[in-house]
Parts: sequence; C-alpha cells; structure tokens
Amino acid sequence: MPFTNDEIAAAVARALADSRDPPQANDAERTPEKYARLSQDFRASAWRHLREDGDLPQASNKAWGMVAETIKAVSARHGGVIHAHRSMWSILRELGQLVEDSGNADGRRWMLSSFMVARNLHTNFYEDEANVEAVTEGLRVCDELSERLYELFWPEHPET
Repeated sequence: MPFTNDEIAAAVARALADSRDPPQANDAERTPEKYARLSQDFRASAWRHLREDGDLPQASNKAWGMVAETIKAVSARHGGVIHAHRSMWSILRELGQLVEDSGNADGRRWMLSSFMVARNLHTNFYEDEANVEAVTEGLRVCDELSERLYELFWPEHPET
C-alpha cells in the first residue's frame, strides 16, 4: 500500500485546512528531521523510565511525545507544520483515510485506536492511575504506531 508523496501531501494539506492551523513565522525551524529525532529521543526515554526507574507517569508522557512527534515529522515531511493538538487528530484521520481508501479499513481503525492509547498515556502523566502492565502495553502500542506511520508515510526517514 505505498502512497505517493502527492497523495500524502494532499491529505496533510486537507487536515491542516480543516483544523484551521495556519502557517507561522518560525515554521522553517520545524523540520521533519528535527521531529523524527525528537520522536526517537522520546521513545528511548519512555523505555528508560519504564525499565530503570519505574516512573510510570514519565514513561507515559514520553510515549505520548513519541507519537506526537512522529505525526509532526510525517506532516512536516509532506509540507505541513502542526501547531495544535487538534491538528494531530486531523492529520491522523486524513492519513487513516488514505489507508482505508487503499482497502485497509482495519488499518485506519487501528491507527485511530492506537492514537487514543497514546492520548490516554498522556492523561496518565497527570493522573498517575495506570499500573506497570497498562503503561508497558500502551508503550508497545505507541512504539508500533510510530513505526507504522514512518513505514507508510515516510519510509525513507533517517534513523536516529
């Protein structure tokens, strides 16, 4: 299910127009490579917090950060810089629609439900309600979502 850069760029543009997230003066500094590095940093930090110090709220928030920065990286790679959380939803819905239009409705649903897991982990940073099993499984889902988004929408992204 390879998507062309034009298809992805059009989906990103539709999402940002829909979410009313206009360009800003410092957008040139918001490069896809910067976001990709941040997503990898958050990934490593999430696993480190989980395994080394057992800080579940920090692990949760870093998992959210990994997914958020991955969406920002993919978006920026295709011409759209995200400034608001609602734009991440819009981007994910539009990219999910590409997946569904290619014949994979389950893939679209999986993407959206995985993003909900990431959002729930973000909430856990503030509420500290999830146990180690829930955070571990949530981090696995976030890891898979991040990798899948790169695989589908920026397969040549630089590994950091």
